[in-house]
Amino acid sequence: MHYHFWFMRLARLVTFILGLFFCAAVSLAATDERYDSHITLVGEDEWYPYAALKDGRLKGYAVDLIDAAYAAVNVKVHFKSAPYARCLMLVETGQELGCFDSLKDRKLSKTFLFHEEPIFKAEIGIYALASSTENQLDFSALHGKRIGVTHGYTYTDEVDNDSGIKREVAPTDLSNLRKLLRQRSDYSLVYTRVVDYLTNQYASEFKGNIKQVGSISLQALYVSFSKQRKDSLRYAALLDQGLRKIKKNGTYQQIEQKWRNPAP
Repeated sequence: MHYHFWFMRLARLVTFILGLFFCAAVSLAATDERYDSHITLVGEDEWYPYAALKDGRLKGYAVDLIDAAYAAVNVKVHFKSAPYARCLMLVETGQELGCFDSLKDRKLSKTFLFHEEPIFKAEIGIYALASSTENQLDFSALHGKRIGVTHGYTYTDEVDNDSGIKREVAPTDLSNLRKLLRQRSDYSLVYTRVVDYLTNQYASEFKGNIKQVGSISLQALYVSFSKQRKDSLRYAALLDQGLRKIKKNGTYQQIEQKWRNPAP
């Protein structure tokens, strides 16, 4: 009787667990039926608040916008993460469909396919030590100077084609700013919202020690699609369609508001 009792309890437990798995599978199948297709895109792993790997998954302003835009046209996006230079390489070779976030400049347009509607716009700031007396600089001030840049990034055609700029290349924006503190560069080029986030995260290093002294102006950012993939044209067009939809129905503005002051 003792063995029979425990056998019955084990059988009920197994039945319960199998039931949970069945319900989950049905739920997942029902969710998948909402979408006409599924794609995978690669986002940068360390570019918060736009895209970064946090708690085991890709999060950020750009991630939410792309996800919502594709959902509006019945496309489900699975996100991967990688350092930006690798992200571009994976797409250039056709291993992945698209990489974000990219400038639609002459250099990248030769290699990648772009959609028309920007995901968002952001400002590239020119940063110097807090002791600097300079202000309101533009790209022309960079000529002949040591400029901190991040590996794989492009910074507009004017900056990228200026052979007089001495580039101090860093693996990440964080390293870029740290090189500025050590005076290994005269200026650092970093997007302003990224600097705001890093300054809060590493307050003891950066607060009161660096400041923005100029700008490379507001830039439009996109997904760079692979020219090696036959479906790139389709999904570039669908992204444009989705972005227009969420701008019209207010979803875009809601996401914009959510990320206006991102939590650490």
